[in-house]
Amino acid sequence: MLVSVRFISRMWLFCALLSVSAIASAAVTVLPSTHALSLVIKEVAGETFVPLLPANVSPHDFSLKPSHIRRLQKAGLVVWLGPELEPYLAKVMLHIPKHKQFIINRGRSALKYGEHPWTSPEYLLQGLQQLSQHLNKPWSSKTWVQQMNNLHEELFFHRRSLQEKNQGYLVYHDGIGGFEAYFGLTHLASFTNADDQPPGAKQLAMIEQLANEQKVACILTDHETKPKLINAVIGPEVERIQIDILARNSTSLTSYIAKLGQAMLDCGRVIEL
Repeated sequence: MLVSVRFISRMWLFCALLSVSAIASAAVTVLPSTHALSLVIKEVAGETFVPLLPANVSPHDFSLKPSHIRRLQKAGLVVWLGPELEPYLAKVMLHIPKHKQFIINRGRSALKYGEHPWTSPEYLLQGLQQLSQHLNKPWSSKTWVQQMNNLHEELFFHRRSLQEKNQGYLVYHDGIGGFEAYFGLTHLASFTNADDQPPGAKQLAMIEQLANEQKVACILTDHETKPKLINAVIGPEVERIQIDILARNSTSLTSYIAKLGQAMLDCGRVIEL
C-alpha cells in the first residue's frame, strides 16, 4: 500500500511538471518592433517585452542585422506599425506567417512615411482595443479615457492662455501631429517636416520673424534637433523644451502621453518665485 501511494504521488508530480512545461511552451513570445509598441503590449498584457529596435532609434531609418532577422523568425507574434511606417521590415515580414504578426491599427487611413501616429491617444486607444481582442486579454479603456479627458481640459485652458498673449509654439521636427490633432493644438512653424527635409531659407526667415515679433513662447526639441540651427535663427529668450517622441524615457503609455502634455503646459508658463 505504501509503495502504491508513493508511486501515485510521484506520477502526480511528474504530470504536474509536464503541465507547467506545456503551459510555458504555449506562452506566446511577443516581439514589438519599437519601444512605444512595447508599452502598448505592456498596457494590455501586463508584461514587458524587449523591442526589436533600441529605445532611442527611430523606426524610419533602421537597418536590419542578421540577429534582428533571427529574432523576428523566432517570435511567436511580431507587433509592428506596418510597411508604410517601417519599410525596413516590409521584406522580411513577407516571410513571416500572417498569424504570427499583428499590425497596429491595420486598415486605418493611409499613413505616410515619417509620421509618428503613436503620439495620438486616439491611435493608441484603437491599438489597445485591437490588441486586447487579438491576445484575448481583457482590457478596460475607462481609466485611459478619463486621463486623456483630464489632460485635454488642461491643454485647452493653457492654449487659450497663450492665445490671449498672441503667442504659440514651434516644433523642431513636425513629428507630433497625432498628439496635436487629438488635443486641438497647432504649432506656429517647424524646422523640419515629417520626412526630415531640411528647412529652406523662406522657412527660416519666417521662424526668425515670429521670434522677433515675440510670438514664440517656446520651441519643442527632440532627438533629431540640431541646436546650432535653432540658435542661428532664434535667441535664448525663447525657451527650449525637450520632448520624447520615441517614448524612450517612459515606462507606461499614460506616462508617455502625460510627459508630452506636460511639455506643452510648460511652454510659456510663468513660474512664480
